[in-house]
Amino acid sequence: MFFLFLLLLGGVSCSPAKRPHYGLITSPNYPKTYPNNNHSAWNLAVPQGFHISLKFLVFDVEPSDGCTYDFVKVWADTKDLGRFCGPPKSRSHPGHRLFVSEGHQMRLEFQSDFSNEELGSTILYPGFQAYYQAVDNDECALPNDISAPWTPPCQHVCHNYIGGFFCSCLPGYKLQRDKRTCKVDCSSQLFTEESGYISSPGFPKPYPADLNCNYSIRVEEGFQISISFVETFDIDFHPRAPCPYDTLKVIAGGTLLDTYCGRKSPGTLKTLSNKVDILFHTDDSGDSKGWKLHYTTKAVKCPTPFTRDTFSTISPVQREYQMRDYIVVSCKTGYQLMENDKELKTFTSLCQKDGTWHRPMPRCQIVSCKSPDVLRNGRYTFLTEANTPTYLATITYSCNEPYYKMVTQRDSAEFTCTEDRIWKDVNGGVHIPICVPVCGKPSNPVTGHGRIINGETAELGNFPWQVLVRTTGRSGGILIGEHWVMTAAHVMNKEEENSDVNDVHVFIGDTDVDKLIDIGTLAVREVHVHPSYISGHHDHDIALIRLKDPVTMDENTSPICLPEDGDESLYDAGTVGYVSGFGMTERHKISNLLKYVALPVVQRDRCQQQLEEKQRNMAARNKIKGEKFTENMFCAGYPEAKKLQRDSCQGDSGGPYASLNEDKWVATGIVSWGIGCGSGYGYYTKVSNYIDWIKGHLNS
Repeated sequence: MFFLFLLLLGGVSCSPAKRPHYGLITSPNYPKTYPNNNHSAWNLAVPQGFHISLKFLVFDVEPSDGCTYDFVKVWADTKDLGRFCGPPKSRSHPGHRLFVSEGHQMRLEFQSDFSNEELGSTILYPGFQAYYQAVDNDECALPNDISAPWTPPCQHVCHNYIGGFFCSCLPGYKLQRDKRTCKVDCSSQLFTEESGYISSPGFPKPYPADLNCNYSIRVEEGFQISISFVETFDIDFHPRAPCPYDTLKVIAGGTLLDTYCGRKSPGTLKTLSNKVDILFHTDDSGDSKGWKLHYTTKAVKCPTPFTRDTFSTISPVQREYQMRDYIVVSCKTGYQLMENDKELKTFTSLCQKDGTWHRPMPRCQIVSCKSPDVLRNGRYTFLTEANTPTYLATITYSCNEPYYKMVTQRDSAEFTCTEDRIWKDVNGGVHIPICVPVCGKPSNPVTGHGRIINGETAELGNFPWQVLVRTTGRSGGILIGEHWVMTAAHVMNKEEENSDVNDVHVFIGDTDVDKLIDIGTLAVREVHVHPSYISGHHDHDIALIRLKDPVTMDENTSPICLPEDGDESLYDAGTVGYVSGFGMTERHKISNLLKYVALPVVQRDRCQQQLEEKQRNMAARNKIKGEKFTENMFCAGYPEAKKLQRDSCQGDSGGPYASLNEDKWVATGIVSWGIGCGSGYGYYTKVSNYIDWIKGHLNS
């Protein structure tokens, strides 16, 4: 145990755990004069792994020849480093000398005689002050005295650190229990990197005797190890016996590839395995240099992939594919990836560690569009040879002529099946055309003039817009669209809009009432009476009937056209129009067959004149009292004096007054009212005054 103590005058000690790394030492009573007959000693100790450095900061001790009287003595490692006395610059003074121990201990002694404190003496000596500190000891360094025997602290490599050192061994050797000696230990060396170098212990110097080395190379599955011997290859051998002394064995995947010795290098070995063991055995003799190898790894290869059809492409294209490589298969425009019967958005396949692709190659199948949308009252026809809705198949739409005509969004009736499985026209539109009824084009137009009162019987196709309307009685109507029938307001017997639709029955499609009834009534959805119409009067005598289902047009059923907005030429006096209906043909006799008559438009003043004359006639006064001939009416027919008995009558109300305008028939008027049948002019609702109101409903 090392401790610091004061000798003779008392002592102080401390435990090793509290050994200081530095300190200050002074003579007794310093800086006052030290006492006579004093003998003091200091044993200095620092922790193991350090040595002590000591220097006198102040030194003034009574001089004497040979420092006989008063002196300071220094020991280090049991060596006497000198005896010192005197004032500064004297021969025995320590000066600036640095005292350093080789170990971790040092000792100081101080001694004085009787003469330092003599009474009356004018020279007083304060003694000394010294500083010491622990300094790291480089155990790995050569000693200063190289002539003395010295044993290195480590057999192979010494590593110094503050307060100590440690030893390590060269590659292929293992540090022994004494922590300084090394011995070859190559029994279980593991290498997991993808490449590296392995050599016999001590290479290129001769390898030690009695070796049993096992170097194991282990890499990820899917990689194959190749071994190349480099530099010198020298293993002890016998010229007449196969490797009897020292041997090098290479085992791949548990199979021995070969046993090697001698001076001929094995060259390069491709093991085709991810597990290789190198076994090196030596006997107790020989001085061969050994061997060194470089191992590398390469991923396994997968077979070059091939597409199953001409519509597939593979990327990336490489000369060879190895583990972890992947491919992407895509189809040409208009084709869809298929794996068995499943459609795929994308396809990738990975080269696996066993050298196979993890998914079989897909096929590309042409995409199909859904069946083209059905065109109501029309059809589509394939323009391409195969009548199948596949990619690039082309169709064209057409309407059922001559009863319908086509309305397109972008003037195109041709559609192509695109790669996104949608039918599109040449402009990229997806909305198919619309077939709208052709108006005012009867399949069998009339050619002569008949009359309803003793008039002509209509043939099928003469007036395909003629409608039979039943409410509380028989009346007429005019087909003006797929869903719309125009009639007179007064036949609805209602003042309000949306009259009870259950009271309204609509028939169309024949000229015979009995056959119309057999065909059946058309369901009514809404009835719209003009909002300005007043029951009991005939101004604004117009109403619209909206059907639940569209009417299908044919040779016996098609709409009449409406007048063009602002076209008043149809109402010029003398212009002939046709009135048709299922009304009375003679007094009190209803016709079951459709009749028609040609009637000219009459000048307005003559219409007004006749009305006033009839109102003065006592027989007709009550019937037409308060009736007015308004701007919303016109009249047509012949004056009663001619006795031609051509006119509309009861049961014809709401029916058409049709005019031929160039090449189409127009609903110029609606049969509204009159004064007797065949006894004068008939009065009609002027349809051109209501075009905005009519179209407002039709477009809703």
